[in-house]
Amino acid sequence: MNPKMLFVGPLKDFSGYASAARDYVRALDKANCTLVTRDLSYDGGNYSRSDREIELANRDTRDIDIVIQHTTPNEMEAKNGLFNVGAFCWETDRIPDIWVQHLNKMQLVLVPCEENLQVARRCGVVVPVEKVHYACDVSRYQRDIKSFQIPQIDRTFKFLAVCQYSKKKGLDPLLKAYLSEFTSQDKVSLILKTYFGPNDGQPEAQKMMEIVGIVKKMLRLNNYPPIHLIPQVLDFDKVDRLYATADCYCLPSRGEGWGVPHFDALGYGLPAIATEGTAPQEFITPECGWLVKSHMSPVVDMPHPHEFLYTGIENWHEPEVGHLKTCMREAYNMWAAKGDSGTSRWQDMQNAARQRVNDFNHDVIGPKLRDIILRYYNMWRECNVPESNSTN
Repeated sequence: MNPKMLFVGPLKDFSGYASAARDYVRALDKANCTLVTRDLSYDGGNYSRSDREIELANRDTRDIDIVIQHTTPNEMEAKNGLFNVGAFCWETDRIPDIWVQHLNKMQLVLVPCEENLQVARRCGVVVPVEKVHYACDVSRYQRDIKSFQIPQIDRTFKFLAVCQYSKKKGLDPLLKAYLSEFTSQDKVSLILKTYFGPNDGQPEAQKMMEIVGIVKKMLRLNNYPPIHLIPQVLDFDKVDRLYATADCYCLPSRGEGWGVPHFDALGYGLPAIATEGTAPQEFITPECGWLVKSHMSPVVDMPHPHEFLYTGIENWHEPEVGHLKTCMREAYNMWAAKGDSGTSRWQDMQNAARQRVNDFNHDVIGPKLRDIILRYYNMWRECNVPESNSTN
């Protein structure tokens, strides 16, 4: 039996949440699931679908057996008579009661990392919760991508950070660490691709430059390394070109549900630096990156339209700036020590990064995701067979 699945998620948006949803769909499709998709829209993204994705989106929803909703739990709605799966991720040590109520109406909950699994259980989710890593198409990282030519920093070791500006993403510890650890005498640079919102213009770009200036003023130093600021939203191809341009990905987020940019960086051969305790520790190992020591600290300065999210009752992982500086310096020194011939530790790190993503390819994650859903679906179905059919 191959039950028909409806996957509902932000499949045309440009967020990391949307990217993860698309790869779950691709993984299930590759695992030969009977699948149809429907869209949610949060950020108005204009992702361009493949022919196969268009086909899945155009299929009808008759005779659906399983509904998978990949969204925040408060948006999930259990469908009567169907097997309901909720897929979500989160970035703090607590989820609100309203989320717990919605999740407990599902028959199965999927999360991508161990921290999310423990948070769900600790906060009162009593239905089955299973960890299934997000998936990727490894062939995406094997394309020939042209790097950007940035004359001012071309011959430097280039750290890269890609994110929407928020307290959660940890740009303040990143700037403090980078600007206090390095000087203009180091052959180093930071490519900072960030934005406040999808419709940013010159005022927002100016604001971001002012933020960098404020950090410099607070540090009270006289010699700073260069920052190449890209204060805008870029399309997917241009973001990929940033990975091809950089040498090391570094973003010490205070919370991550998965960390799509960290993961993509590995795929493109960039060793990555992330915060210990957050979701990137699911895929960053000592062979391909660094995990910055952290401690739990109350969530502050994280505005959100929902007043029950990102409150001080929650905690996230505060990166230790001193250890972040150590990690960044170690990456830089390793790169600087590479020889013109043969192998080096830095080349080994790059190769390990590319190899690591193979463990999350669609053909690896897809069967795991399919089998977990079907295992719980079959148990649910046995308990919900109509009495008229129970003796057949």
